[in-house]
Amino acid sequence: MDIDKQSSLEVLGYLKTKQIKQEQVAKFLGIGRTTLNRKLNGQSDFRISEVKAMHKQFNIPIELFFKEN
Repeated sequence: MDIDKQSSLEVLGYLKTKQIKQEQVAKFLGIGRTTLNRKLNGQSDFRISEVKAMHKQFNIPIELFFKEN
């Protein structure tokens, strides 16, 4: 699942607001922090299962990943 720049900024902002570190999310997903950062910056795609897992674990609104242009 491709994430655009605006969505990326909103997800990163949400993590910062909730004081959730990228390391925590990466560890939970079983990926490296660098890999997570690539996904958040649109250089790599998220799996739907990853988005659902982040929503369930960290309450990240799924809508942040699906912004309309």
